[in-house]
Amino acid sequence: MKRALMSAALVSSALVTGITLAATASAAAPSGAKIAGVRAAAPTVSFVEAGDQDFSSVDVIYFTQLMKKNGINVKFTAVPDASSALRTVVAGQSDLFLGSLPTAILAVANGGAHIKVIAANDQASDYVLVAKPGITLQNISGHTLAIDTPGSAGQVASEIGLQKSGVDPTTVHYVSIGSSSARLTAVLAGRVDIAPLHYPNALTALSTGKVNLLLNVGKAIGPYLQSGLIASDSFVKNKALTQKVVNAFINSERWAASNKYKYITFGNANKLDAGLTTDQESKVWDFYRDTNYFGVNGGICYSNITAFAKLNWQIGSLPKPLPGRADWLNDSFVKNYLVAHHQKKTTC
Repeated sequence: MKRALMSAALVSSALVTGITLAATASAAAPSGAKIAGVRAAAPTVSFVEAGDQDFSSVDVIYFTQLMKKNGINVKFTAVPDASSALRTVVAGQSDLFLGSLPTAILAVANGGAHIKVIAANDQASDYVLVAKPGITLQNISGHTLAIDTPGSAGQVASEIGLQKSGVDPTTVHYVSIGSSSARLTAVLAGRVDIAPLHYPNALTALSTGKVNLLLNVGKAIGPYLQSGLIASDSFVKNKALTQKVVNAFINSERWAASNKYKYITFGNANKLDAGLTTDQESKVWDFYRDTNYFGVNGGICYSNITAFAKLNWQIGSLPKPLPGRADWLNDSFVKNYLVAHHQKKTTC
C-alpha cells in the first residue's frame, strides 16, 4: 500500500466537536501572581491526550494530579485519535497535547503549525503486534493492519518494527480503526488481521487465545521516542507556567519508573486496570522497567532526537531533512529541570 502521511489538512482550523477547552492569557498567569494587591486566580492548563486511558496511562493521570498539587487548574480531555487531539492545540482550543511526535512534526512541516515538543514521556515503544492465528512475518503481505490515523504512533512504530524485522511495511494494508482499545476489539472480532496494541491491551488480547504474538515492537526497535508533550507556541511564551508543567511531567515519569506497587495501586484506584489481573499488572510494569520506557530525564536529549529522526527516515514517515529543530522543539525547560537536579543538560 502507498504510504499515507498526515497532510496539511489535518492541521487546519477545524474544531473537534464536543471539546470546549480554552486557555486565555489571564488564565496563563503564574499561580499566585498579584495584580494591584489582589491575588490572581490559579492558572488553567487545557490538556488533551489521544486515545483511551488504560494501564499505560497511569503516569499521565498522575501528571495531571501533580499539576493540580502545584496550583494549576487542569482541564483534561481524552480525544479518540491523534490528529483530532493535535488540532485542538493548533486551533488554540488546548494548550498541551500528549501524543505522537511524528504527528506534531508533520503538522509543522506540512501546515506550519505553531507548536513545540517540550518533553517526552515514552522513550521506548510499548506496542506489540498481535495477529490472527496462522499469520507470520513471513506471510504478512496483503494482510490488514489496524492503526489510529495515518502517521500516528501505532502505525509508525509498527512500520519501523516490521522493517527492523526484515519485512517491507508497505506490503500490508493499513486500516484506520482508532485507539488501542478499538483496535483490540477489531482484531478479536476478526475485522482486521493484525493490530498494534499497547502492552497492557496485548496481554488482554493474548489471554483470549484468539490472537497470537506477531512482533514485540519495542524489542525490535530499541530506544524510541513514542510520545511526548506538545505545546502551543503561545503557551510556551509563559515560561514560568511551562516550567512548572514540565517539572511535573518529568517528576511523574520518575515516580512511575521507581514505584512499582504505587503505580499499580494508583492505576487501580483510578480504574485504569482495564481488566488486568494483579499478575498481569506486575508484568506490565516489569516490561516498562526493562525497556526503559519512562522518560525520567525528559526524553528529548540530542541523541534521542537524532535516533528518533533516523528511524522515521528509514520508513519515510518524516521528511528529510526535518524542519529546523527550533521550529518544532524547545528543550530549554527539560534542560532547566536537569540543571536544577544537578544533572548535565545533555543527560538522556
